[in-house]
Amino acid sequence: MKNILYISVLLLAFSCGGEAKTDNNSAKTASLPTETEQNQTISDVKDTPISKEGKTKVLAESKIEEEVTSKETTADLRVENVSSKPINSSKSKTEKNTKPSTVKNEAEAKAQLEAEKAKSLAEKMHLEEEMKKAEEAKQAKQAAAEKARKERENGDLSGSGNSKPTSEAGLHDEFDTLLKKYVSSSGKVNYKGLKNVESKLDSYLQKLESTIIQKSWSRNKELAFWINAYNAYTIKLILKNYPVKSIMDLNNGKPWDVKWIKIDQKTLSLNNIENDIIRPKFNEPRIHFAVNCAAKSCPPLLNKAWTSNNLNTYFDRQTKSFINNSNYNSITSSNIEISKIFDWYGKDFGDLRTYLNKYSNTQISSGTSINFKSYNWDLNN
Repeated sequence: MKNILYISVLLLAFSCGGEAKTDNNSAKTASLPTETEQNQTISDVKDTPISKEGKTKVLAESKIEEEVTSKETTADLRVENVSSKPINSSKSKTEKNTKPSTVKNEAEAKAQLEAEKAKSLAEKMHLEEEMKKAEEAKQAKQAAAEKARKERENGDLSGSGNSKPTSEAGLHDEFDTLLKKYVSSSGKVNYKGLKNVESKLDSYLQKLESTIIQKSWSRNKELAFWINAYNAYTIKLILKNYPVKSIMDLNNGKPWDVKWIKIDQKTLSLNNIENDIIRPKFNEPRIHFAVNCAAKSCPPLLNKAWTSNNLNTYFDRQTKSFINNSNYNSITSSNIEISKIFDWYGKDFGDLRTYLNKYSNTQISSGTSINFKSYNWDLNN
């Protein structure tokens, strides 16, 4: 619109060129014609005859108006394009940015889910494999243990002495270590040394106290358990009162009758273990050369723990060694003087002469009388 007004001013200045030149002050102060007045002027020109100069003026005005109109239209279209273009561009850009991003996130989420599923499946398969291996190992261990148990039972009961003397797995290892270190091969006990490591003996006794005798145990395993228990608690009795000259100095000479041993959920005495459990249940006379009463005349204490695997081997060895040891028994062709043990527990041995001849290096004839030695109760140290 401003362009139209500007052109109109120019046209008027052109038509009134002489006047503009002669009267500058009037031209400056003259008011500009309005759009309506211009249109009216053009209309009047068309309806009235005009000169050549007037025609040129009209044509110029028309052309200028067309150009102005065209320019305004072009400008409006540009404005529309400019105003709409950012919106379209923004929308397109947003769509471009949003759509790939959404697709990418969905793809990543799906890939992550698949990865987690694969990981979970792998872990499950690994766990199943480990459980399978553990079960197979458990079954193999049970089978091996059962096989070993049967082999031990068959070997021990035969009394062949072919089985190797080994400690019972785990249970008697501590006691075995103490016996090897503090008991000599002849059965002399270093009570002073044991006193310094009494806590180790206590640890073993705690194991015995927490052990429940199982019906599934073999005969020899249970018998070895009770022999070790008797010997270990006898040593503990001496250590509790050490130094002491004789076990007979304790409990008014009756230390075997005191109930202070807690095993198999029972409170027992040494006599309970020997006379109420071992002797009647197992009916084995050789146990008298295995249990030790801490006295010099008592059969020597074995310097290793008893086990189901070495039971028969050491039963025979200890029995034969004791019977043929002149410190405990005197057996000649003319004189028989043996340990009081054969007197106290005579019924366990049956016919005594027959039993002695089974292990004695000197055979005892049927007409030879048998006498018993005095018992030395001094400490076996």
